Amino acid sequence: ISTPYEPGSVMKILTMAAGLDSSTVTPNSTYLDTGSILVGGANIQNWDQQPWGLQNMVGCLQHSLNICMVTISTDMGASTFYDYFDRFGLGHLTGVDLAGEVSGRLKVPGDPDWYPVDLGTNAFGQGLTATPIQIMTAVSSVANNGRMVTPHALYAMVRDGRQYNVPAQFMGMPISEATADTLSEMLAISLEEEASSALVPGYRIAGKTGTAQIPVDGFYDSNQTNQSFIGWGPIDDPQFMIYVWLERPAGANWSSETAAPVFSQMAEKTIILLDIPPDYIRKQLVSQ
Repeated sequence: ISTPYEPGSVMKILTMAAGLDSSTVTPNSTYLDTGSILVGGANIQNWDQQPWGLQNMVGCLQHSLNICMVTISTDMGASTFYDYFDRFGLGHLTGVDLAGEVSGRLKVPGDPDWYPVDLGTNAFGQGLTATPIQIMTAVSSVANNGRMVTPHALYAMVRDGRQYNVPAQFMGMPISEATADTLSEMLAISLEEEASSALVPGYRIAGKTGTAQIPVDGFYDSNQTNQSFIGWGPIDDPQFMIYVWLERPAGANWSSETAAPVFSQMAEKTIILLDIPPDYIRKQLVSQ
């Protein structure tokens, strides 16, 4: 809650959510990925500096393509893009019931240090800062049918021998229920098609990796990265969301190799603790 950082590609969830909700794209929208794009006089490339050819929006998420996200944000326009990111709560406190929360920073047009290239880099999670609790709060709208959950550390209070649970609270609906459900399915398919190490046997999971270079002395250092993964499930009735953030992990360059398997391990333990039946059993119970 108190350490903002440049989160990288986990923010692509929010860019895609905005793109779908504003009708800028649909899941079947395609674009030709040439491996680079010019925004605000700067040349932006994919993470592997390679072209990926014709892609739809599921492929865009599956391969975590920067060029796709820049195309969405620029087609959307700065006004719409930043309006959605503001609705997601970026740059604002979540109000979590813990001391020391900071807001991170989302530069917007009109700020003296905002430049047109930021519309491109912000779309894939660079050039802005956020805390993990902010990102989880924003992404909770995708897991909760469009409703953004107010985070709480306090589960319940005991007064005069009686327990009073803290009720679920919501802090807005930045996207529609249809957008949220569509994007959850797209994210689940993207993990399944790449046989992601984040997958949990017996349960459909939605989620996204994030690898972000760390700015050092005003320049991004490709040898120093933040690696993360955010995911939730089961996607038909989400019961948990887990965010993994590894700062400067040694021995691996991509979050798919580091944060994703940690998510899978934590999700398995969470499923046991919450006693969540596998998907096929829950579906049998519903059909009876």
